[in-house]
Amino acid sequence: MKERKRPDWADWADHIRSLDDPASSSGKPEALDDLVVLDLSSRSMAGCFCSSLLAELGAKTIRIEPPGGDLVRTYSPGGILYKDTGLAYLQEGRNKFHVTLNLETEEGREILKSLAGQADIVIETYPAGTMDDWGIGYQELSADHPRLIFASISAFGQFGPESANRQYDYDNVSQARSGIQHQTGEVLPEGFSCLERPYAVPTKAGPWMAWATSGTFAAVGILAALYHRDVTGEGQAIDVATPEAYERFNDYALHWYADQQVVNERFGSLDACLWLYGFYPTKDGGVFLGGLRLEMWQALVDMLGKWDEWGAGEWS
Repeated sequence: MKERKRPDWADWADHIRSLDDPASSSGKPEALDDLVVLDLSSRSMAGCFCSSLLAELGAKTIRIEPPGGDLVRTYSPGGILYKDTGLAYLQEGRNKFHVTLNLETEEGREILKSLAGQADIVIETYPAGTMDDWGIGYQELSADHPRLIFASISAFGQFGPESANRQYDYDNVSQARSGIQHQTGEVLPEGFSCLERPYAVPTKAGPWMAWATSGTFAAVGILAALYHRDVTGEGQAIDVATPEAYERFNDYALHWYADQQVVNERFGSLDACLWLYGFYPTKDGGVFLGGLRLEMWQALVDMLGKWDEWGAGEWS
């Protein structure tokens, strides 16, 4: 039998594999490995995404779910379950400890108070006022543990005229409320309605982008609060509303409306702010073309074989 020669890159692959080996990773120092996080997320992947970011930085993260498990455990394409857990939660439930606790009971709330007294960070996604009604909101928990950082991610925020709305935070609703969903999708031809051109409707992002955005903003807020705590010795409450966080990505659209009263309409795979910048059809699929500067346009024309015909060398 012919002996196989070991590839030149194999030693490097072995080195990388040793760095990522789960059997030895727990012994390596991590940026947040001295912190304890309690993730009380309910029905929302925003909190799970937030705690995933912290866990990946080394924080000991404990997921606290209601008896029977959180609803997010069922999120899965085609109802696929692995050990009674959906594919989405296999992604965001990893790298964490999992316990159940009935916060609707006095005993459950007392246990949570004890756990929070030993934790650095609490993450919750209940509608505003729920944790306060249970006597385990920031004011109550921080009274006994002033260094506690308490992050709330919700659909309507903890303050303001809509904060009394007790609707849970759902990604697609937040995408719509951000205004970004209205700007995403195919162009609606002039003179037609969405009923006549059903492909030209507001379109949600494929993944749960609104939840991921608010979870990321909450994680950044937590890191800032940790620095504040190191300086002052005091924790903080963090308030993130998912549609407001996702709306942060509106970029020029808000200024365009404020200055010119123009609503940024759907423009398909093109971009109302940049040209040439979009996907274009080809014989075997599509190609993305970007020509934002003169030399980019000239390079594109040269690749198309139109340099002389279009006089690209004279462009300025």
